[in-house]
Amino acid sequence: MGNKFFDHFGGVVTIKLLGLRPEKIINMALARGIFVWDLKKDQNFMNFRIRSSGYEALKSLADEHGYELEVIDKKGLPFMKSTIKRRIGFLGGALGFIMALYILSSFVWFINVSGNEKIDDHTILKTASQYGLHKGAARWNFSREETEQAMLRDIKELTYIKIEIRGVKADIQVVEKILPADEVTGPCHLLAGKDGVIEEILILEGQAQVREGDAVARGDVLISGIVFPEPNPYMPEELNQDLNPYLVRARGIVKARVWYEGYGECSLYEESLKFTGQEKKLIYIKSPWNDFKIFGDDRKEFKLFETSENKKTITTPLGEFVLLKIVEEEQVAEVKEYTEKEAAGIAKEKALKSLQGKIGKSQQVSDSKIEVLSSPSESVMRIKVAVEAIEDIALPEPINTGENGN
Repeated sequence: MGNKFFDHFGGVVTIKLLGLRPEKIINMALARGIFVWDLKKDQNFMNFRIRSSGYEALKSLADEHGYELEVIDKKGLPFMKSTIKRRIGFLGGALGFIMALYILSSFVWFINVSGNEKIDDHTILKTASQYGLHKGAARWNFSREETEQAMLRDIKELTYIKIEIRGVKADIQVVEKILPADEVTGPCHLLAGKDGVIEEILILEGQAQVREGDAVARGDVLISGIVFPEPNPYMPEELNQDLNPYLVRARGIVKARVWYEGYGECSLYEESLKFTGQEKKLIYIKSPWNDFKIFGDDRKEFKLFETSENKKTITTPLGEFVLLKIVEEEQVAEVKEYTEKEAAGIAKEKALKSLQGKIGKSQQVSDSKIEVLSSPSESVMRIKVAVEAIEDIALPEPINTGENGN
């Protein structure tokens, strides 16, 4: 291993020696201390290797005795000098580019916020910027833990913040506080939240305005928070005349039969696009001065394809540099034919799926009905699914001050 390293460092020349009895020159070279290896003899010539330092001495021996030397190959560091000199600009540029990438990777250029629903990204990014985390910030200029704690102090609506730095990208993950919903504590009515037919009513406080079997519409008063006392037949008439209505916070359970509908359809002939697995990739570098394509073949064309782009932008004092990757995936059109039974099953599944968001898991479903809406001659199968459910439809509604009718 050591000899090979020094041979490469000093340079190795592969020689072709032409002439009769080339062994004569080989023996004379060995006698003069010229190291020879990898000998391969043919009829009128011999191939072998020597160190570049012994080439001139071997050439003198060959010329003196009428032999001809031919250099087949040169390897080693001495023979790379001219190549290095010719490409010194390229090597310097590559070294400078690597150094620039290393320096730029020490800064944060992308910031992503996740987990927020009520608080907008701008508020979180502005607060993070106040404590050193912003686009172009040096990673050594701020402490991740200190920034997290400071942001929690400033944004009261957050209960948790975690900042992760991955290369030039910072991910801010937040968890918002779950605040209790506003609850009516003063006088109120209980109104119908949905259309339905009353199945059961239980009054804890207030005065009933409906009975079992009544049909109600959304917004109708179910239990009134304005109570009109009824005359007591065992009390004197003059005392019953002084009874006045009073306000309470209506409370109770009002269960009603409500209806939900879901709709789904499926075409008997469905055309879809299928990926073939063939794709075309193009990679561009966009600089403030010009655009350069560094990978890809524009000559490859697809009739149908889906395009996706991946873009990374680095902002520098010289301007924005964009690495753009475009991928085109080839597609072919396929037509799938369904039987009426298969189409009805797919349409029913879609209709039931549309119902899932309307019906709560805790609601009691009493009846369901499936209806086919399309005629046999139509090319589209339409299904409607109707479901009856029994649920509490009472919702509190505050009472205005002058509503008691005094």
